[in-house]
Amino acid sequence: MGTARYVACYQRWIAGQEASLGELEAASANAAAGRATDTELRAVVERCMRGYAEYVACRRTLAREDGAALFVPRWCTAFENSMLWLGGCRPSLTIRLLYSLSGEGLEAQIEEFISGREATISAVRGMGLLGITARQLELVNNLHRRTLRDEDALSDRLATLQEDIADRPLLPIVRERERERGRGTATRCDGFAGRLVVAGPARAVDAEVDAALATYKTGLGKLLEEADELRLSTTRTLTTEILTPRQAVETLVAAKQLHLAVRDWSRRGEVATLPTHSQTARAPLTLPALPSHRANP
Repeated sequence: MGTARYVACYQRWIAGQEASLGELEAASANAAAGRATDTELRAVVERCMRGYAEYVACRRTLAREDGAALFVPRWCTAFENSMLWLGGCRPSLTIRLLYSLSGEGLEAQIEEFISGREATISAVRGMGLLGITARQLELVNNLHRRTLRDEDALSDRLATLQEDIADRPLLPIVRERERERGRGTATRCDGFAGRLVVAGPARAVDAEVDAALATYKTGLGKLLEEADELRLSTTRTLTTEILTPRQAVETLVAAKQLHLAVRDWSRRGEVATLPTHSQTARAPLTLPALPSHRANP
């Protein structure tokens, strides 16, 4: 199966990421200067989420044709692929980015509290650079726990899918083919799809193996669809139900900066082997440090 449609879907997404980041950065600057209302910021966030939903819809169609192609995409670098979880970023990563952003500026607030310049760490103003309130933090922590639980459930289902196809029917078929090899009938693997071919007079493709591989790829596609929906719903809940419009803008800016920066950096040594995409060069980005992996809220 050709990858042109898969690459085109991805390139449209990257172009959209770059355009959306520019709009979000402009909105952030306007908000800082007092030139943007919550209504205007909310509209920017909604446009960003619509673009994300369109990408998820495109991937859903492609996943139903060949789910395996999206798990380790050939149009991404090896480094990018090493960071993927079920064909994309972990949904909880956006929440961890928010934790990191929320911590910026918190040290200065604590110093003010200790020195007596503030009576309390204001629950009204909120904590850290984003001004996350105690109530918001509680909602974010609850979302984080649910997201980690859902991630673990999907990871377990992927492990089961992989174990099942190796156990039945592939292992018995491989063992039978080895016995046939011992009787003088050779076997080999043929083609990208990994079809098992008996090197007999008719060179017949084993229908049972093809059916098993097709079932496996269908299972991968379904898992990817659910993972994409979890990524989308987590980001949407965070940015449209928990955070204020300005907080949502700042969080989305950081997430897109991280994504595009990792993509650009990882292509330095691999660009010659990857599909090209015309894009405007961006200045080096300063990114927030992330907390330890999968830390419980």
